[in-house]
Amino acid sequence: MSKAIRTVSQFLAAAAIAATAAAAHAQGAYPERPIRLVVSQAPGGSSDTIARLWAEHAGKALGGTIVVENKPGGGGIIAAQNALNQPADGYTLLYGSVSLMVLNRFTYKPLPYDPEKDFTGVAMLTTVPFVLSTNPATGIKTLKQLTERAKAAPGKLNFASAGLGNSTHLAVELLSSTLGISMTHIPYKGEADGVMATIGGQVEVMAPVYGTALPHIKSGKLNALAVLSPQRTPELPDVPTASELGVKGFDNMGWSGIVARAGTPAAIVDKLNKATEAFHKSPEVQAKLRTMGVMPVSGPASLVMETTARDTKAWGPTLEKLDLSSK
Repeated sequence: MSKAIRTVSQFLAAAAIAATAAAAHAQGAYPERPIRLVVSQAPGGSSDTIARLWAEHAGKALGGTIVVENKPGGGGIIAAQNALNQPADGYTLLYGSVSLMVLNRFTYKPLPYDPEKDFTGVAMLTTVPFVLSTNPATGIKTLKQLTERAKAAPGKLNFASAGLGNSTHLAVELLSSTLGISMTHIPYKGEADGVMATIGGQVEVMAPVYGTALPHIKSGKLNALAVLSPQRTPELPDVPTASELGVKGFDNMGWSGIVARAGTPAAIVDKLNKATEAFHKSPEVQAKLRTMGVMPVSGPASLVMETTARDTKAWGPTLEKLDLSSK
């Protein structure tokens, strides 16, 4: 009996060693096939541009291919669920924005995913300011004029966003709450669509991210009222920050990073994080981000979830009071 037990034990130990070796080999060979990066915005916006830059440079660093798939709509929920419906094997990633990781929980109730439980951080990518902008036909050129117009006719001015609960939505909602004004929210399926609607006059106001707004501001198709950033931007030196205009707390609302489904092997997450160094160190990427008004942010994989927890705690009380889930 003792000999039989020893034989079984030796067999199980050998099997465990073989399984561990096989897992290590599989992770060591990663990636063996193309990786999908799911993006919640339509092609053409700054999120899509940054995602494609990361996919190109990180893919080369990995010795593989990262394919961007755009899944717009539903405030990013469609993209998040698409990523969560795949195995936690590192072959499906999600472009995780502040909207998906922080703001959606205050807008969609019940939210069909838990940002902090269902995902794990892979790499932080950027932080980006928003630019509160108006259609020139409105005649609104300053934040003071916007405030006066909105107070004179509550709810009459319409503002666009990249979707319900998107950061471009909540940035304006938080500003409106702080200024004591009311405007009507018109959600679109992506940032580019919202900007085109603002330029076309279907809505009067929007706060797109800097890179998306900049060319239209320079061409005169949009009026820039304020930048939501710690300091003025080089490309728009005459546009004041919200803080300069007396509106505090809107310095760093926009950020982006890569996340994976919780349970993704740590070795794969580490590989992806290290591959992101190629994105941050590329002169091409740095030059492109500068033209977009975007600042690169690097750090360990844990930084994504740490930032998620920080912003959830910081903005949660205010967002709960706004009760955006009923809008």
